[in-house]
Amino acid sequence: MLDVATFIYETSSHLACSRQAARRQDGRTLRAAVLALGDLSARAGADRMAALCNGLCDVLRAHAIATLPSPIEPLIDAIADEFEQVAGDLHVSSSA
Repeated sequence: MLDVATFIYETSSHLACSRQAARRQDGRTLRAAVLALGDLSARAGADRMAALCNGLCDVLRAHAIATLPSPIEPLIDAIADEFEQVAGDLHVSSSA
């Protein structure tokens, strides 16, 4: 299992990267960022977040690298929302 600080830092970084890649329509970078998010989520035991990442990866696999489905942002937002919940839960459990 990851430590809380590492999980929060790395996840925040990959979320920012995924948002930038989506804005640039950079499917390759977006896919890499979402795969990294899914891996971090699974390692942290954040099963719902990992499932959301896997779902987005499935959507991305179904499209050519150069063409992203529209709108992709709500899927990234769902991952970010789940991250906020997980991060809050981790902070509570680590301070107990």
